[in-house]
Amino acid sequence: MGRVKSKDKKNKRGTLGLGSMFEVYIFLMGLALLIWAAISLFAFNLLINAGVIYPANYAEYRISEVSDQIKTANEVTSDLIPEVCRYVVFSDDGEVLSGNLDEKDVETAWKVLSNKNNNYSDGCFYRIIIRPDEYVVLQYRLKPQYKSMWMNEHLPNPENLLTIFIIICCLGIIRIFAKKFGSGIRKKMTPMREALEQIGDRNLDFKVNYSGVREIDECLVALDDMRYALKTSLQKQWETEQEKNRQMSALAHDIKTPLTVVRGNSELLLETELTDEQKYYADYISESVLQIQNYVQTLIEVTKSQEGIEQTPVKVKVSDVLTDIKKQTLGLSEVYQLKIAWKEDCEIENSESVISVVYDHVVRAVMNVVRNAAEHTPKGGVINITATYSSKELIFTVEDSGSGFSSEALAHGTEQFFMDDLSRTSGSHYGIGLFFAKKVAKEHGGKIVLANSKETGGARVEISFLSIS
Repeated sequence: MGRVKSKDKKNKRGTLGLGSMFEVYIFLMGLALLIWAAISLFAFNLLINAGVIYPANYAEYRISEVSDQIKTANEVTSDLIPEVCRYVVFSDDGEVLSGNLDEKDVETAWKVLSNKNNNYSDGCFYRIIIRPDEYVVLQYRLKPQYKSMWMNEHLPNPENLLTIFIIICCLGIIRIFAKKFGSGIRKKMTPMREALEQIGDRNLDFKVNYSGVREIDECLVALDDMRYALKTSLQKQWETEQEKNRQMSALAHDIKTPLTVVRGNSELLLETELTDEQKYYADYISESVLQIQNYVQTLIEVTKSQEGIEQTPVKVKVSDVLTDIKKQTLGLSEVYQLKIAWKEDCEIENSESVISVVYDHVVRAVMNVVRNAAEHTPKGGVINITATYSSKELIFTVEDSGSGFSSEALAHGTEQFFMDDLSRTSGSHYGIGLFFAKKVAKEHGGKIVLANSKETGGARVEISFLSIS
């Protein structure tokens, strides 16, 4: 069976859209707000019924109750005035006899008394009660009021306080539902996060879980398609690499046959009568063939494992390392017809210093640098090689008398497969030698530095290795 198409999966997933989810939350939030407003109004009415808050018409009701008492009383005192009212008593000629109104309100009350048909001013209502030779003017408001006068003076009007309370609580409800909506979206996004985490961990063999939200599931379908395509691509790439490794391994095996023939013939040649110079060349051929065979064997082992091979560092004398490198360098100089200026510091010459390194790798790394210098030095030129050792650090400095590094080569010369087309070109150079040298130096805690020599005018390469403990 083939893989389920994206279109089919889209039709099966995501029955609820984000818009629908939002509409549901809006509806529930609106319903919660209405319920809270109803509860607040119900509680407000309970406070009114309990006598904690007076209703808006309470002042008029109390005035109607005490109106006759005020008219017939011998003297108007504050005891006769309803607690929700203020008052002033005027004589016939307008003199203020008693009361608790402010001066400004007294003037307003006199105007109301004079007009007799206007009982509302500045948000307050006035009721005029006529007594013999005097007038009582009561000031009141048609708004709910607290039973406590202190609360009336220091707190907002009950209606305003109720409005503020409802608004604050409504904002709280909106915030709660916003968080609830955000939490719901985050929960629905969990399959997306899990899928991304799996891909981030390079695990492409997992099943995508869906959220039930149409838009999110569409993204998950696309993500699943990408996961499948990436998995297929990586699998094909792995198979290609495996095939390439098999081919390289087969080629390496094929190379071993002619190398064995060359080595056998060189050994037969050594058994004949040769001059000293011929014996030297024959020995060099035999040793070089052996070295190539070791490289081929290493290549075979590398191609058997994607992770390459691990070699254990060994303790060797620094002088032995230098002797091997120097011998190979002198042999190389004969091939390229070059001169080698070899220098060692006195500490190496006069001591039995020991260093712990991966021997073959270090020798190959240095020889790659030397071979790179030889390839770019004209015939008859000189290569300066300086070896120093101190504090368990072995340093080689190689200077050739070629054209030197270009600016691009100085920046990218140690990158794999880099070949400078502007200078230092060679038909046998494939941008691997310095890359391998850098890799080995880094594995030994050292480094490789490219520069141009002020002394020879050519390239200067310094490579270092630290003893591996």
